[in-house]
Amino acid sequence: MKDELTLKANGSLLPWRITEFRGESTKQAPSSVVIEEPLEIRINDQPVAVLMRTPGAEKELAVGFCLSEGLIADLADIALVHHCGQASPTLMADSEADLEESRNMVRITLTSPVAARDPRLDVVRLVRSGCGRTDAEELASQLVPLDNDLRVQSKILLKLTPTIKREQEAYREAGGIHAAGIFTSHGELVTLREDIGRHNAVDKVVGHCLMQGITLKDKILVSTGRASYEMVTKAVRLGLPVAASVSSPTSLAVELAEHLNCTLIGYLRGQRMRVYTHAWRLER
Repeated sequence: MKDELTLKANGSLLPWRITEFRGESTKQAPSSVVIEEPLEIRINDQPVAVLMRTPGAEKELAVGFCLSEGLIADLADIALVHHCGQASPTLMADSEADLEESRNMVRITLTSPVAARDPRLDVVRLVRSGCGRTDAEELASQLVPLDNDLRVQSKILLKLTPTIKREQEAYREAGGIHAAGIFTSHGELVTLREDIGRHNAVDKVVGHCLMQGITLKDKILVSTGRASYEMVTKAVRLGLPVAASVSSPTSLAVELAEHLNCTLIGYLRGQRMRVYTHAWRLER
């Protein structure tokens, strides 16, 4: 139930009035829900993907997605990133002009046409959640294994989840939203972003680091979402040696991490964690 006169969307949250049932009592109460909107990404004016995302950090999301998915080879190939403004969202645009006036488009201009190396640029993809290829060896053969001897103290890793929880403003307010964080090997938070899509949250933090010139080869990626193979491929492609999740990994993620020399951690919560691959990076 929404009161249009008194409640307005702000950032990633939409205020909403609810009817709360608790025991024998019923009451009306103010609440919030996480906003979900599409974001169209175009490379050299060619549509390449439509992501369902939480508004905010659109440039970082687009850059992180395109680089971590291999659609663009290198940050240096990008000449310009343009977010089409903060106008009202256009979910079903009546015309091209309507869409371009919406906040739901990011245009990436490359330094040259050949920089867009991936044949998948010929297909517009609607990205909702991870699914697709299932052969770990085939996936691993398309990536270069990490050559990285980073070591991390286990006690530092156990402190990362509480830090993420502390910084999750939208989650505290409304729930229903994921977060990803980039940390130094000493446990210092570099950046954190929230999004309804766990992959979007990852793309936002790596996009931020890449755009700010922050190296990822000595950093740790932590996600509140399930550790899927997409999370591992993103980490490896960008040189992140340690990827951790508060939830469980999939079998494909574990197999891929093993092939690609990536330390994969699951159930990072409380005073415990499960290290599924390359535990040699962890020290007492």
